[in-house]
Amino acid sequence: MTLSSKSDTSVSLTWDAVSYDGGIKQYEVFRDRASIGTRVGTNFADSGLTADTAYEYTVRAISNDDLYSPESDSLTVTTDPAPGNEGTT
Repeated sequence: MTLSSKSDTSVSLTWDAVSYDGGIKQYEVFRDRASIGTRVGTNFADSGLTADTAYEYTVRAISNDDLYSPESDSLTVTTDPAPGNEGTT
């Protein structure tokens, strides 16, 4: 999983496709260990986040026959500071 872009309130992620003989139906995305949605493709945009806050993301594949892969290695992303708050302590 890699970070594509981020702002003070959103994060965009991508990951490598998983190969499985039965085919992959979708991917489930987790933020801080809670499921936040599924995607057919290998990207996800998460919005409505809090500025200057760290979030941990993982993803797992779900096959066409409803088998679940293990979760990916985690990626921690810290959102940008709110506009006008850069460099404050």
